Amino acid sequence: MILVDILQVLHLYVVVVNEQLSYTIYMWTCSSCGRRFNKENQPHSCKTIPFNEHFKHKDKAKELFDYLLDQITDKIGKCEIISLPCCIHLFGKYDFLAALPKKDSLEIRFALERVLDDAKLTASVPLSTKTYKNCLVIVSTKDINYELLEILREAYFLKS
Repeated sequence: MILVDILQVLHLYVVVVNEQLSYTIYMWTCSSCGRRFNKENQPHSCKTIPFNEHFKHKDKAKELFDYLLDQITDKIGKCEIISLPCCIHLFGKYDFLAALPKKDSLEIRFALERVLDDAKLTASVPLSTKTYKNCLVIVSTKDINYELLEILREAYFLKS
């Protein structure tokens, strides 16, 4: 029981199945909006908007988003879509990617434990002493390639 208490403080949920140890990061769920966060009672807005509102007059961005989501789901893992007023969040084991539809492109933002070295990088901002928010702009489905998917795999599993 003491181990369970310690793991809850560390925000880990541990399961042993067939002698295999498995764990996931414990997430607090807001009772009003259902969003999950690392910190209990995390300040946030519960406001959401319909998903398609992000793509009004942005057909190219919708095409890019759909292709990106298909590739992530197929090659990395399942995602939940959270449509916020500011952007669209993809939630795997945690909130790992924000997508901001533009008229003819799709900006994506994700955390890594490094500054990304990529020509398409538009910004890299420290989030903590070891984590950086990296921002890229996707203009073509060709930009959603093996290299990008490996980077997004790193972001998807960063907190697992």
